[in-house]
Amino acid sequence: MKHLALCLALLLAPAAAAQQSPADIAREASDFLNQAALALSEAEGSRDRIAALTATVQAYERGLTAMREGLRRAALEERAIRADLATRDAELMQLLAALQSIERSGGAAQILHPDGPLPAIRTGMLASELVPALNARAQIVARDLSGVQDIIALQTAGQQQLEDGLAGIRAARLALSEAVSNRTDLPDTAATDDATMQALINSSETLAAFADNFATDPAGAAPATPNWPLPVAGRILRNFNEADAAGVRRPGWVLATQSGAIVTTPAAATVRFAGELPNFGTVVILEPRAGELLILAGADDLFVTRGQILSQGEPIGFMGGDFAREQEKLIETEQGGGQLGRETLYIELRQGREAIDPGSRFSGQTD
Repeated sequence: MKHLALCLALLLAPAAAAQQSPADIAREASDFLNQAALALSEAEGSRDRIAALTATVQAYERGLTAMREGLRRAALEERAIRADLATRDAELMQLLAALQSIERSGGAAQILHPDGPLPAIRTGMLASELVPALNARAQIVARDLSGVQDIIALQTAGQQQLEDGLAGIRAARLALSEAVSNRTDLPDTAATDDATMQALINSSETLAAFADNFATDPAGAAPATPNWPLPVAGRILRNFNEADAAGVRRPGWVLATQSGAIVTTPAAATVRFAGELPNFGTVVILEPRAGELLILAGADDLFVTRGQILSQGEPIGFMGGDFAREQEKLIETEQGGGQLGRETLYIELRQGREAIDPGSRFSGQTD
């Protein structure tokens, strides 16, 4: 359990982020970075420097929370626009094909109209007038798509800038902490050099600009109240904080499901972690919105990676087990009421640093 707790501690932003909008988080992080830069410049002893570096790390982490939320919404908006554009392109192609058919068939098309040649001519004229209108609308949607892609590019660059700054500050804090702990010579004051200070200023300005522009961002609308489907077909074996046979209580759900069942994301989310954790096996940690993490443990094959943005219902992986063999056993014992062997998926939901009942997000159970 401690390995999962450590992983969550590294991924979770301050708890207040769960109740704030991305713009508010970004403005707050920008202010924190400015304060951290001042604290670093005024730090004298090693303890002051460690405290200032720690505050800087927290400010960067809060800023990254805002940037990830912005990127998540922009990516989902891009997908919606692409789908709209594809639909409009299909409508336009169908209309053009119909007009070409009329032109090739000449008078025959007019005769085939149930109301005679005059309505056929009117229909052809109307279809011809629709082509420019549909084309103009498709061009508007294409411009919207280009605008969202520009937003994504800018936010991706901003996120990378913050991640680079965070890596440098973390390294400086670690080196300083180790020197103090080992009573060795303190490292050079890298945390207060011109380059580091300029990085802090640039990151603060990036966050301030993000906060100012987020209100006009077409992807900036707040997410709807969650009502998620379960990530895998199955039934709840143990509820939130319910003791198992050994008396162990876990702050989440345990679902019973079939071997080889597909696991999907119950909500649009960013993948924060995907891999192995001791005592938990394969774990995926999703961030459906700022300040909230969804942990799914127990799948086998994964096909998602850290940083990937997923739409609701996208596949994450498969449960383990030998599905084909269990189907055979079910057939063999069908007369005796045989059952499929069980795999289990553990679901835990975190808001800030607190575990909350998954029932507050999921709409119900499936079989």
